[in-house]
Amino acid sequence: MTFTMKRVAAELGVSITTVSKVLNNQPDIGPATRARVLKRVEELGYRPNAVARSLTLRRTNTLGVVIPDLMHSFFVEIVAGLESVMSARGYALLLCSSGEDAGKERRELEALKQRQVDGLVFASAHATGNEDLLRQLIDAGKCLVMIDRDDHPDIRCHRVLTDDERVGWIATSHLASLGHRAIAHIAGPPILHAKRREQGYRQALRDARMPARSDWIVPAGFLERDGYEGMRRLLTLRPTITAVFAANDPTAIGAMKAIWDAGLRVPEDIAVVGAGDIAHGDVLRVPLTTVSWSRQEMGTRAAELILERVEGRSPRTFRRVIIPPRLVVRASCGAASHGGTPLKKVPAPSGR
Repeated sequence: MTFTMKRVAAELGVSITTVSKVLNNQPDIGPATRARVLKRVEELGYRPNAVARSLTLRRTNTLGVVIPDLMHSFFVEIVAGLESVMSARGYALLLCSSGEDAGKERRELEALKQRQVDGLVFASAHATGNEDLLRQLIDAGKCLVMIDRDDHPDIRCHRVLTDDERVGWIATSHLASLGHRAIAHIAGPPILHAKRREQGYRQALRDARMPARSDWIVPAGFLERDGYEGMRRLLTLRPTITAVFAANDPTAIGAMKAIWDAGLRVPEDIAVVGAGDIAHGDVLRVPLTTVSWSRQEMGTRAAELILERVEGRSPRTFRRVIIPPRLVVRASCGAASHGGTPLKKVPAPSGR
């Protein structure tokens, strides 16, 4: 049987416009009508020409995603949240990894620009830059959502983040509440959300009336090897530290390895808290206490923001969506585990 929109409309008793909107994935058609139209279209064996459709709609129904690390479960969970929303609406994802390399990030952005993606979800690499390409994408009408990173402050776009200062404050305040008075910090790379975690660490020490010694803050990064080397430096200090807040979970895992290699114990000699709630952190040799926030929600919220803009359902204003963090208590901090729920309600930092 030959497919025409006119034929489908007549058979189902709907308008040709309704059939067209269903085929073009427009949002203003009810689910029952959409299902009837798609069922009949499938029975007729129709397959839309993606190239012709993109020329007509000036959309490709593809979304670019640039993340720093394809192996990090944190970003994989964000992508899963994105995919669950976008695939249900007929969009495909083009997934790229910068490897925390600004040059590779630039090449990936150039490739996505050439592919005419409808929007971009972007977690920037450590080295800031590439703002010119981001501006070109925005000037071309592409929707940009930054996730987990708040760099490029001059780029006007949607942002889906957690409260990173509160992340650092929760982790450090928890260690202080357990009686620790020599708490170090293995800091992340020189990007904004890592700096905010350090600010939260410093604020928690002030609230606990404890000093923030400069030699107890070690510049490092977000990888296991960064945590390992940072912890080795901290172990040479005197007086000896008794606890450490690491900027993220891989760094915390590297720190624990360095502690064990030095013949010390976690948490009996040094307590450790990370951030990000990496997959399998609960099944480590010593399960890792961490500060968590929903990566699935980060992905779904980013998808919703892009769909609103691409499908013309949002004003030209930009939102900052903050996913709240919470403490997840496990063995590495020395407190009894409470099934992944906070040990106690942690108040907001003073003056905030």
